[in-house]
Amino acid sequence: MKKQILAAAVLAVASFGAYAAEGTTTDSIAPSYTYVDARIARNAIEVDPNMSDVNFDGYNINGSFEFAEQFHVFGGYESTNNDEFGVDIDLTQTQVGIGWHPSVADNADFLLEASWINRKAEVSAFGVSADEDEDAYRVSAGFRGAFNKYVVGSIKANYTDGKNSDGEFSPTAGLEVRFNDMWSLIGEAEFAESEQHYTVGVRASF
Repeated sequence: MKKQILAAAVLAVASFGAYAAEGTTTDSIAPSYTYVDARIARNAIEVDPNMSDVNFDGYNINGSFEFAEQFHVFGGYESTNNDEFGVDIDLTQTQVGIGWHPSVADNADFLLEASWINRKAEVSAFGVSADEDEDAYRVSAGFRGAFNKYVVGSIKANYTDGKNSDGEFSPTAGLEVRFNDMWSLIGEAEFAESEQHYTVGVRASF
């Protein structure tokens, strides 16, 4: 299953790069790698194949800064919660990384990123709480490009490996709709084997 997901992600990355190269216009604006954004977030986690996914809702804050033309550093923090079963469960995630984004066509870049991720789960019930956290590492590769001056798309294939979990491949797709040079609406979805992650929010680029 993981090999099929990886193969699909690689094919999608190749198709996206070709489309971005052909679909740009002379008035396109290149993607920005210096920004901050705030989003609402949902983690849909499969606990049992015979049960509905358990949804964790919350917020997500991200930032990125470009340096040396083709490089950027980025980071993010997310907090989501579920208390529908009478047990309060909080999930938090912190991510810090560095990326390389060389141009492959007008307004289209190749992406290669490496990051450290800390995940924490805290469970509270009847006045008693317990928590557990895990450090993980992620490598991502893909494309980001402007279809025109209003729409920017991205697609990546990720490999994430944690201390207490097996390595896993997952594809991520993102879409940015720009209102002007600074403000845009941003959305992203990631599909892992037993978890889907969705975010929608507002971005300010500089």
